[in-house]
Amino acid sequence: MTVVTRWLKAGGRNVPLLAGPEALGELPRALAEVGFEGRLFVVADQYALQLYEERLRAVLPEATLLCISGAEADKTLAHVEGIWDWLINNGAQRRDALVGFGGGVVCDMVGFAAACYLRGVGLVNAPTTLLAQVDAAVGGKTGVNHPRGKNLIGAFYQPLCVVADTSLLATLSPRAFSAGMAEVAKMAMILDADLFAHLEDGANGLGPHDADKLAPIVARSIELKAEIVERDERESGDRMLLNYGHTVGHALEAAAGYSALLHGEAVAVGMRAAAEIAQRLNVLSAEAAQRQAQLLKALALPQSWSASPEDVLNRLSLDKKRAGSRQRWVLADRVGAGRVHDDVPTEIARQAIAVVTEA
Repeated sequence: MTVVTRWLKAGGRNVPLLAGPEALGELPRALAEVGFEGRLFVVADQYALQLYEERLRAVLPEATLLCISGAEADKTLAHVEGIWDWLINNGAQRRDALVGFGGGVVCDMVGFAAACYLRGVGLVNAPTTLLAQVDAAVGGKTGVNHPRGKNLIGAFYQPLCVVADTSLLATLSPRAFSAGMAEVAKMAMILDADLFAHLEDGANGLGPHDADKLAPIVARSIELKAEIVERDERESGDRMLLNYGHTVGHALEAAAGYSALLHGEAVAVGMRAAAEIAQRLNVLSAEAAQRQAQLLKALALPQSWSASPEDVLNRLSLDKKRAGSRQRWVLADRVGAGRVHDDVPTEIARQAIAVVTEA
């Protein structure tokens, strides 16, 4: 399959979004198309660099390179300061750009570093994990975690371009691949019934080595997110739909110390919690909830996680979608359609959280 390019209009920019096998090799062309002429400073996680440093240097031979851990536990302001120190030491200027090469943690941290350094330098996202390709790299959300909550410190900042090379996914572990597929399943459940059906048909035989089969899935996921972001860049309306599964998911990640649970795994548990709530409110049929459960199972994703229900419920107070005292929930009405609700009784939320956190 050839590389697919979709343009995203957001943040005053036209951002080329490239997806497909060998998309990384198209990065110099994409940068030329947007008129970039500065130096490139690549921040890569150690796993991606170990696997693909030679390939990266072949595409960007003049770039300056920094290796970071890429661990969720290191997604902190202190580690972003390390990136800023490195940029200052290397004389990076406003006409230059940071390139994030790695998973979602790298995309979030590098994006935030770019948004703040010199009040804004160029940013390029070159995600190497499925989760980052379909979610973190697209849309301009950047940030770091706080001990009390996920992504509480950050900024909206659009990249110059995004290159999602599906051939880089071949080295993902089965667990990391499943975690990435959770974000695809999330978008399908609340935005695209056809994509959901496609996943149902092929989930059992799909793996990280299937670059050509993954390319249209990644491209469609990117397209869905781009359509939402173009309508609502700052998450004041439709973009909140993309947080399906994230209300409980983020609370679980914080409760687990950002280490035991992968983000996609937490989202999958959160999707089940959302389905439990939706069924209790009579807005989602048992059949639709069962289809979601079966797909998550086929994708080898957890649908429960041992935690204190009260701890998880308390952490919801830091959810970024809250409006005053109201907790907002993204719930599915049916497969392929979702809505934001701010009328979920606390007791129903407590019941759903108890179901997904039982040992």
